[in-house]
Amino acid sequence: MKVSVVDLGFNSVKLVNYHLYNDNSYNVYEEKGVKVRLGDGFDEAGHLRTEPMRRTINALKLLHDIISLQSIKHVLAVATSAVREARNKDNFLKQVFKETGFRFRVLSGKEEALYSYAGAIKSICIPTSLFFDLGGGSLEIVYADNFKIKKFITLPLGALRLTQNYGKTDGTFTKKNYSKMEQYILKVIPSRKELDMNPDTSLVGAGGTIRSISRYDQELKGYALDKIHNYRLNYQSAESINSTLYKMTSNEKAKIDVISSNRAETITAGSCVITMLMRKLGFEKVVISNKGLREGVLSEFIESSPKSRRPQNTDQDQTQNSVRLFCNRQEIIQKSVYSLLSPLISVGLIKQREYEIIAYAIKHLSKIPLTINLHNLFYTIIDEDISYLSHSEQLVLALSIVHTRKPKTANWLFMQYGSILQSKNRYKSIEKIGACIMLVKILERSKAKIKLVTYKEKKIFLSVLGGGRRNPIPQVLLENTLRNLGTSLGVRIDYLITKANSAKKVMITN
Repeated sequence: MKVSVVDLGFNSVKLVNYHLYNDNSYNVYEEKGVKVRLGDGFDEAGHLRTEPMRRTINALKLLHDIISLQSIKHVLAVATSAVREARNKDNFLKQVFKETGFRFRVLSGKEEALYSYAGAIKSICIPTSLFFDLGGGSLEIVYADNFKIKKFITLPLGALRLTQNYGKTDGTFTKKNYSKMEQYILKVIPSRKELDMNPDTSLVGAGGTIRSISRYDQELKGYALDKIHNYRLNYQSAESINSTLYKMTSNEKAKIDVISSNRAETITAGSCVITMLMRKLGFEKVVISNKGLREGVLSEFIESSPKSRRPQNTDQDQTQNSVRLFCNRQEIIQKSVYSLLSPLISVGLIKQREYEIIAYAIKHLSKIPLTINLHNLFYTIIDEDISYLSHSEQLVLALSIVHTRKPKTANWLFMQYGSILQSKNRYKSIEKIGACIMLVKILERSKAKIKLVTYKEKKIFLSVLGGGRRNPIPQVLLENTLRNLGTSLGVRIDYLITKANSAKKVMITN
């Protein structure tokens, strides 16, 4: 099934086309954005102006043609702050429907915040977070403690709005007005006390501005991985980039590939909001989500009744339960893997985070296309936005899976990303995880289990329970896998296969 989401904001209108699969997973196969500046120059009565409305309708005609060409039946069109605040929104939306066929749903500030939170946190799965989505007209903030939403706020701190209120027409600022903007932002953002935040709260950010700033940070640092989702931007970098952008002209900013002319005018104000937010609330880093409002809207569509397939009025309880359920599914998979590897985990041979990566590998192996091109396999895994895993952990995941097929290729790829993986000792972990992936696959297919009999003086003795005529244990493959595992652990592994009516002891020399 194909689904289109049209997001009409203060500064731009965006179309994202998704391919929705039977298991309710999805992928983006097409994106189109047009800078329409709908909220440009609200008149004194709070009306949308004629010229921005005409620009927007013309852009929507283009998006409608794209959707029609692909015969997409399910179109989810939502409008946010510019339309929400306009006193002439009814007339505007009637004209939009008349000329383009789009029937927009105008989201309240609360709905916009909750949709953005749901879309982002389902892709990150951080239980206790302060989430923000910075757009052209507003800043949405949602605070959740263990997925329970405590606060949601919509603030008039959009990048375009602030630029219009404090900046020049070219997006630059006088020193006096920039200082006024900083003070205004600091005044409007609530304090930690007002938010009643847990000390262990993580900051999660979404929106075009934070993504552009993070890509600029990666460019400045020569970051080896072309991936923004789950990237960690620290406060020092955000503050430094903010200072640099403030001193630049719009032409200078437009020449930066990751900013471009479309965002050059508003990114200074946007980066100021992010820096002030981190400064006031004392966050040393922000986790970047490549998902947000549009994925939240799509998620609601997926979870709605197949018969109606119509958006419902989202609420706080519905959102937090949906997010918690989604993120807890991974724990079920982890428990299954834990039960198979618990003898090795219990004595510390496999670390907590390593077994979680193994669980991800087992979950995603069924989705990975069979290919002999291991470089394609590697980048297929890396390109996926996987919740919970940092960039270095996702690299370990991809390299571990490649290692199960060809260690030499895994070693070559490891060398290319050494700056992110940081330690050569990570390769031992990759070897270990690769061997564990194979071991779990063997145990699952054979309906077998392992039991730790003894572990001392770098020697392990395992009992392998199960197997039979219907589900025989591939003994040669098992022996080879345990040998590789023993090498990565620096131990010798012996094992005994115990079936219903017989037992066979096997010695492995590492």
